[in-house]
Amino acid sequence: MFHVKQSEGRLGKLIATCASAWLSMCRPLRRLFHVKRLRRVRVLVAFVLLLAVPVLVACDVADQPDGWAAPTLDPVEPETRLIAPTGEDQVVAVQLLDGNLGSAVWEFPDDDGNFPGLDGEIEPVAFYADPVWVEATDEWLLAGYSDGVLYAVQRDGESARVVFDSEDRLVADMIVDGSRVYLADTAYKVYAVDIEQPGEAVWTWDGDSDLQIWSGPALVETERGRLLVVAGLDGRVTAINVDGELAGRSAWQIQIESGIAGAISATDGLVFVGGLDRTLYGLDAATGAQIWATQASHWLWGTPLIRDGVIYTTDLKGNVYAFDALTGEKRWLEPFDVGDRIRAQPLYVDFAAESGDAGGILVIVARGGMIHQLNASDGSALRQFQLEGAKDLMANAILRDDRILVSDEDGVLYAVLLGANQAVKLYPQN
Repeated sequence: MFHVKQSEGRLGKLIATCASAWLSMCRPLRRLFHVKRLRRVRVLVAFVLLLAVPVLVACDVADQPDGWAAPTLDPVEPETRLIAPTGEDQVVAVQLLDGNLGSAVWEFPDDDGNFPGLDGEIEPVAFYADPVWVEATDEWLLAGYSDGVLYAVQRDGESARVVFDSEDRLVADMIVDGSRVYLADTAYKVYAVDIEQPGEAVWTWDGDSDLQIWSGPALVETERGRLLVVAGLDGRVTAINVDGELAGRSAWQIQIESGIAGAISATDGLVFVGGLDRTLYGLDAATGAQIWATQASHWLWGTPLIRDGVIYTTDLKGNVYAFDALTGEKRWLEPFDVGDRIRAQPLYVDFAAESGDAGGILVIVARGGMIHQLNASDGSALRQFQLEGAKDLMANAILRDDRILVSDEDGVLYAVLLGANQAVKLYPQN
């Protein structure tokens, strides 16, 4: 996980000792981090101070994450097909046979590490970025974590191709913009890649940092043009121009006091960033100016959900919050405490689907397998259900009809009935 060169003096020895201690505590997470060689003791000090929080968070939240990419419904056949990571080194397309059973249509890669259209063995190790479907080419984009390769797999699974090789690791979610995809790697670089003309990036932005980007970016429309907002574990938030002569250049940049690991959300000219300093920030999308900031009780890692002018977010202590998107004011009297750690994004379900009433249900998936349904208007509990046998629920849940689909760290896919305390195992069946 860490690679720290010999440094001079007592300070360097102390830092090396701290890094070694973290190494032993977080040994199962070694493959998740990759820190470039630090050039000066000053940089090393900054690295330790800045990375301490996210490292401890990672050790606490995910003892040995095998990827947290979410299952995704097939947009062409949403009633009968979805794709989901297996929790190991594959993504599988699942055909739902009768609503309660699923069978594999294709697996990427196959058990031997191969796939039609690709040369040589594929070694993605895990998938952290959610799969993204490209309508123009009828392909799924899959970001391999350890090999740093962006793959495009035909929806029918007949063939695949390499779209781009970042030569580093991929954790952050991607954004598809027509025939272009924006992705960030753990070398703190952001790429714009043309899906239909794979190979070299259209442009590359280099953040020049020894830390990493885990946070999924946000593409926003502003009076200054379209901007891609990215954030990193060094606490920087940067807006990058995506069009015209300024494409690939920074439009604005701010610095917060701690690292940022969760994805960025945006609406109505604002971007929302949750930091490991326990603060949720509302920023002006065009300038980066802080509009408001509000405190949580613990580190913010999950992706905020925006619905009807309200931001729903969670912290790693297990609290669920509702804030006004324009002002940051609380919308609930108190946060709801699920009593367990949360990484998955809240899921909003319209009441109309259940009763025809206005309002909504907020679904919260806790890591230990408890699924909570809250009244989105006031944060009161409606029902809860323990998903027995599930191992570490870290991926975002999705809604299909009246069922909540969740996958655990082992890639087991479950369907939880929204209005009742029952669930079925969709895939695999063994």
